Formats: sequence, structure tokens, C-alpha cells
Amino acid sequence: MFRRCLSPLCILILILTCMVSTNSSSPLGHRGALSFSNSLRLTRTIRAGVQQLLSRYKQQLFGDELFEYRELMLSSLPAVTVSYQSWLHMQDTERLRLASHNLQTFWTHLEVLRQQLERERDATKERREQRRGKRGKPQPTLRQRFVSLQIDLRDLIKQVNSQVQVLSITASTKSPLLHPLHATSSSGPIPKTSRWIQHLRGYVILRDLERYLSRLARDYAVLVSHSGRPKFPKHPTSLLQ
Repeated sequence: MFRRCLSPLCILILILTCMVSTNSSSPLGHRGALSFSNSLRLTRTIRAGVQQLLSRYKQQLFGDELFEYRELMLSSLPAVTVSYQSWLHMQDTERLRLASHNLQTFWTHLEVLRQQLERERDATKERREQRRGKRGKPQPTLRQRFVSLQIDLRDLIKQVNSQVQVLSITASTKSPLLHPLHATSSSGPIPKTSRWIQHLRGYVILRDLERYLSRLARDYAVLVSHSGRPKFPKHPTSLLQ
């Protein structure tokens, strides 16, 4: 009787062992797709938060949430556009390494901007910022929103670096990973200028970050599709849905 009960149990254990072994040896399998999908959702969530923060930033510092200054650029920020052909032929690891570097660059710029707002803080103005919502709760200040954004970006950077590590192990490479929150701007510290110019810099940082997150969402859509290995679409816009 014991043998009759043991035989099906052994078979079940063997099946479960094979399933675990298959999943662990395939980082781009189901678990890899799930990881990329989570990062895609986080990227889109952060992008929506940046859009809201940018709108408030323009309203509070320029008096117009529709403020635009498209000609102004910062050479220390990553490029937010890339040709479709170049993007199409990028390797998965290359996409993630570039994303890690670029996100850290944006994080560094946000930190400089947050510190600037900290220096400009005025207790009276900040109390006016603490407007209360429908339930009487104070709304977060502009500086507090920057802190929340940086926390979300830090989480995304950690996810990206973990994914780079998995892909690097799979490819049997040992290239060093970038360490989050320690990247420095290629142009060095932002020089002291007028407050107006500093506010314009902040506008450009948020504007380009929102655009870059759109591009990163496209990259993650490709990484998710690579997990199932479907064919590339003829039109890149279909990946943004």
C-alpha cells in the first residue's frame, strides 16, 4: 500500500522539479516577461506623474501650465529621440544598459533641481502651497513631489540593473553595472545663474524626462514582446499602446 502511494508522489515531485529547473534556466521566459511587464507599468506610471508635476511646475513658477519653450535644450541630458532603424537593431542588453545610464543622469539633474527648490523655500509660500483637498488633507508641495518622483525613479533604476544582470549572466558577460543614485552630469554642476534661468532648466529636465519615459516604455514593450519572440511590427507606434 505504501508503494502505491509513493509512486504518484514521486512522479509529482519529479514534475515540479523539472518545472522549477526550466523556469530558473530561462530568464527571458515567463518570469522575465513578468519582470519586464512590471517595469513597463512602472515606467508608464512615472511618466504620468511627471506630466502632472510638469503641469504644476509651470503653473507655480511661470504662472501658466501651458508654458512651452521648445527651443531650449540642455546638452547634459540624454537624447530623447533615436532613429527607428537604430533603435530596431539595438540588443536587449544594450537597451537596458543605456536606460540605466540615462535614468541615473535624469535622477542627478532632479536632485540638483530639488536642492535648488529647497534653497528657495519660504515658509510663508510653502504654507500657501499646502492647499487642502476635499477631505481637508494638505496637498504635497512641489518639493515633496520631486522627492516622490526620485523614489520612483530609484525603484525603476534598480529593476533595470537587475534585468541587465540577468541578461549579462545569460550572455556570459561580466560588464560592470552602473550604481543607482551616484551618476554625475557630464557637464558638471550647474553654475549659479539667475533664478529665472534655473527655473527654465527645471522645466527642460521635466519636459525631457517625460519624453524619455515615453521612449523607455517603447523599449520595455519590445522587451516584453521578445519574451514571446513575435515579429517586429512595421509601424513603431503600435508598441506604444
